[in-house]
Amino acid sequence: QITLGRATKDNQIDVDLALEGPAWKISRKQGIIKLKNNGDFFIANEGRRPIYIDGRPVLGGNKWKLNNNSVVEASA
Repeated sequence: QITLGRATKDNQIDVDLALEGPAWKISRKQGIIKLKNNGDFFIANEGRRPIYIDGRPVLGGNKWKLNNNSVVEASA
């Protein structure tokens, strides 16, 4: 699994989204991408703001299946 979010000295993540825009709008743990046993990738939104997958919002607490070449955008 890969974690997306905002790194702090107490919170290490795999992809630091704060390097790309306003850090205060990114949750420390914005999302997690997981590989399922069947080979599918899913993203779970762990933050308060939506994550956009191919232009569709995925709200906090929800998950979405990623397709080949999906575009993932954090709401910053």
